[in-house]
Amino acid sequence: MSKKICLLVSSLSSGGAEKVAANMSISLSKRGYDVTVFSMQNNITYSYKGFLFNFGLVKEKYGKFKALFRLISFFNDNKFDVIIDHRLRDKYIKELVFSKFIFRKFNIIYCIHNYHLQYYFSFLKSPWLAKLPHVKKHSFIAVCNEIRYHLKEKLNINSKTIYNFIDDSQLPLKTNNGIEVPENFIIGVGRLTEVKQFDVLIESYKQSKLPQHKIKLLILGDGPERNYLQDLIDNSSCRRLIELKGFVEHPYILIQKAKALVLSSKFEGFPMVLLEALNLSTPLIAYNCNSGPSEIIKHNINGVLVENQNKIELTAALNTLLDDVFYEKIKANSTIGLEVFSEETIIQEWENIFRNHK
Repeated sequence: MSKKICLLVSSLSSGGAEKVAANMSISLSKRGYDVTVFSMQNNITYSYKGFLFNFGLVKEKYGKFKALFRLISFFNDNKFDVIIDHRLRDKYIKELVFSKFIFRKFNIIYCIHNYHLQYYFSFLKSPWLAKLPHVKKHSFIAVCNEIRYHLKEKLNINSKTIYNFIDDSQLPLKTNNGIEVPENFIIGVGRLTEVKQFDVLIESYKQSKLPQHKIKLLILGDGPERNYLQDLIDNSSCRRLIELKGFVEHPYILIQKAKALVLSSKFEGFPMVLLEALNLSTPLIAYNCNSGPSEIIKHNINGVLVENQNKIELTAALNTLLDDVFYEKIKANSTIGLEVFSEETIIQEWENIFRNHK
């Protein structure tokens, strides 16, 4: 009998952790696992496999109070072998209720997708309190080594690193889906939030030599900073060369055709978009922020790692794209070493966890 796996997610849209969970549902289903995806929000755009329990839709239909009883009933009725929790878990009382009453008899694997541990633990200054809202039968998975070390240092939590993986089937390149693809451009991808620092990218781009060579900047994503970023663009001398394209469900043709993908975040987890870009032979430029980029980018081999938060160096890195010899080298090397992040390698690691998680 196949193992029953529940993937617990905030949603199936827009975020990296959500994309990871969606990819997992497909891979585990292909291997014969009985997969359920439990989404807290009614926000479903990513492709997935298995049974979907859209709790967000239940809340909209019945209200929060009645929906809670349906949630309890659902988990009472389903004897999952393992629950893999990909959600943000920063609401202490909510997580305490979940762990002590709703999920207390389950085996749960808690995934840490971001270096910013406040997204997953309250009361970081008190490790005992921070660890309290977790079930008895639990383990922690960090999506990169930097997060694993950080967990140990801050909370004395032992975890295992399992990287996010590349799902080639989710990179459809046969059609551009009606997307207009410019001739010469760099690209930034992510939610338009303060953490992603697209304003820094815009400023570094303006200061670089790229506008002089008519190399455009496209930014894909949506979020609360959109109006602010649009004002920056509108008041810029480069306004005709910078475009906010909004959220694009299948951005892969744009990533593939870009001269480079640039990441300018304050901090990350393990940015999937970097792996996707390399898999599409697109070189990378990224701040060496905590965490993830240094475990993906080989400096001056498949991209450029920029000193963390050094805006001058970010501009200089953009200018290296104009060096044809250097650019052709990093582009030719873009897929080197990606086997470490292959679906086969990573799912095998997850299956080892399932066998030992009792």
